[in-house]
Amino acid sequence: MTDLSVGLGARQSRNPQNVILGWWKGPVTVALRMAVAASGWRFPVVVVLLILGAGLPALEMLALGALVGSLPATMLAGLSSAAGRQTLEALAAWAGLMILLQVIPRARTALATAMGWRLDSSVRQRVMAAVNRPWGIAHLEDPAIANLISQTAGIGVAGYTPGTAVNQLINSRLSTILTALACGALLIAYHWWCAALMLAVLLTFRVISQRSFAGQLKTVIGQTAAVRRAEYFRTLALAPDSAKDVRLLGIGDWLVGRLRGEWQAGLDEQQRTQANGFRLTLVASAGVMLANGLIYGLLAADAASHVISLGALVVFLRAVAGFNGLSSLNGADTVIAQGSAAIPSIQELERLTRPADGPAFANLPPPAPEREIRFDKVSFTYAGGHAPVLRELDLMIPAGSSMALVGLNGAGKTTLVKLLARLYDPTSGSVRIDGRDLREIDPQDWQRRIAAIFQDFLRYGLPARDNIGFGGLAIAGDQAALERAAARAGVLERIQSLPAGWDTPLSRHFTGGADLSGGEWQRVALARALFAVEAGATVLILDEPTANLDVRAEAELYDRFLDLTKGLTTLLISHRFSTVRRADRICVLEDGAVQELGTHDELLALGGRYAEMFALQSSRFVDAPQGASE
Repeated sequence: MTDLSVGLGARQSRNPQNVILGWWKGPVTVALRMAVAASGWRFPVVVVLLILGAGLPALEMLALGALVGSLPATMLAGLSSAAGRQTLEALAAWAGLMILLQVIPRARTALATAMGWRLDSSVRQRVMAAVNRPWGIAHLEDPAIANLISQTAGIGVAGYTPGTAVNQLINSRLSTILTALACGALLIAYHWWCAALMLAVLLTFRVISQRSFAGQLKTVIGQTAAVRRAEYFRTLALAPDSAKDVRLLGIGDWLVGRLRGEWQAGLDEQQRTQANGFRLTLVASAGVMLANGLIYGLLAADAASHVISLGALVVFLRAVAGFNGLSSLNGADTVIAQGSAAIPSIQELERLTRPADGPAFANLPPPAPEREIRFDKVSFTYAGGHAPVLRELDLMIPAGSSMALVGLNGAGKTTLVKLLARLYDPTSGSVRIDGRDLREIDPQDWQRRIAAIFQDFLRYGLPARDNIGFGGLAIAGDQAALERAAARAGVLERIQSLPAGWDTPLSRHFTGGADLSGGEWQRVALARALFAVEAGATVLILDEPTANLDVRAEAELYDRFLDLTKGLTTLLISHRFSTVRRADRICVLEDGAVQELGTHDELLALGGRYAEMFALQSSRFVDAPQGASE
């Protein structure tokens, strides 16, 4: 059955229709089509200039031949003779063509370069849109998606982009091929078989060269996983965040060795591929040289025996040289192939992240949740995991109240929040908002209703107004709302004291930028969440952004957060039982399920897990010196 399938596939691949379809869907053709779509009026102008530029070299050769051919008679009769006038006319024509040969290619190059820039911008936007299109984040943990993202990270191979590929396609490959065909037409006027011979050997050389390079490019793309590992080792060795550990652990040389090993494995494979194609390319090159030698020798013999004139000799010599341009496209082919190599990955990334067809999502009324958020027998297992993180979890969060989720690390607290934010869907069970399954609700509409401060909240190296304004892009231009959020979070005075105030980049990596302390960054993150409330968010989440603070500082931040968000649906997450006592209700998670649920006083009276851990952590807090960390 397999052999039959392979045989059928082979026969189908030779079908002319399949060949044309394969060419139309090939990465280079797709890149050109994308460039045409992005370039507007530039492409038709480039086509006109390309056609003009292809014919000009042949005309210039004819004009030069006429000029050289007229010189002997002019030298005998003088410049004022009829022969002299013919020479002057040929000189004027040749000079005019030379000027056009300088102007037209430059104009074409400028327009093709602009097409390339616009294509690269369009491609980068498409990649960003594809990665951010899914409402969740599960796809970012898929190794196949990670490889595609890695292949599109530089939007090409070896630093070449699709825009560079299109530029080279127009200015090198197409212009050279068209010029070579015009030169071939001139060579036919000498001997048709000379043109046929040159075409045969040059096409053979190109086919062998392209197959050799295609094998090398396939090897490079096949090394994506190894390149990702090598890049990880490089990042560890160079990134400021890992610099302290690398030096204290003394693993710098080890990282360099691992980087070298990953790269060397890839280089060895590429060298084997190159060696296989080198011998055939060498044979093809010898064929090209022999054909050139034969035709040049024949031209010399015919010129010496006066079979062809001096002017004709110049034209045909130049035509052979121009025809040989077909053998000089390897450099352009390399750039085109490497620059367009990411196109299939971009298309596959867009395909994998395209939303599946299904019923239309519902929109919630603006105040939702109005009654409750309910987790109904929710279980969840991460992709590739074996043990569920949440197990048949039942939990009801009354709207407008505050609930603290506490438990030891790994209890499932952050996972529960990710399900609530619909960054993931439950493996089984459902999350319901006022009775409606969250999977039936428009994800973007719901996510705009959530303001979250995660433990690893982002510190954007952007102006302060953007760092807070991202909480509600719809009202980001409302300066009064920005200042209210910053004031409530206790960071307004600090922002106003920055060199450029709200327009100061919060990073020293940018000119005029400034950095903030850890506590100030937490207030900025809190201001961002409060600004989201200004924009309509109704659910607030504080997911252990204070894990690096001592117990007192964390308790103060949680208390401040509860004061600022009173009346909103609020979730506090902590592994410290002693810092969230003011929440309306406290849920103790253990092994992915609700262990205990109640108020602080109720759980203490219960004398269970919460009371035990609260007493243990509080005793450490009381016994510790003032300001000591937990």
